[in-house]
Amino acid sequence: MAIDVRLVGAPALAAALGRAPAAVQAANRGAMLASLLLVEADARRNVVHDTRQLMNSITHKVTQRGNVLTGTVGPTVAYGLYVEQGTRPHWPPRAALQGWALRHAVPVFLVQRAIARRGTRARPFLAPALAKNREKILALFAAAAGQVTAAIARSSAPRSGGTGR
Repeated sequence: MAIDVRLVGAPALAAALGRAPAAVQAANRGAMLASLLLVEADARRNVVHDTRQLMNSITHKVTQRGNVLTGTVGPTVAYGLYVEQGTRPHWPPRAALQGWALRHAVPVFLVQRAIARRGTRARPFLAPALAKNREKILALFAAAAGQVTAAIARSSAPRSGGTGR
């Protein structure tokens, strides 16, 4: 008893797998960008609004070094970290508080003294935005993997010579 085994479509599969890294990179970049936009939008909604400077500074960036794709979301203003995490008691500079104190009709010295005694409480806006979107982000990357798999399968499937009827 003889068994014949023929591999049909090997060249097409090899070509499709050769294109796979570019397809993976493109799909992951799309999923990363969509994920960052979700987190950015929720972070902007979550952040405390006084002058809207902090809210307007929240942005995203995608970078790639070699095979490592990195996405970051966050504010460009330096005090964003202190709003997110709060501070321990310290004596803040007068200039940093002057505008806030004027808008709220509070003497700057009293604000400085309160911060020196208690610090500032955390008002997280980034961490909750990421936590809220975690499942959506995982789904975006899973969908990207499915798209790559489907694209490889389509491009490596044997073509029939029929008329399609």
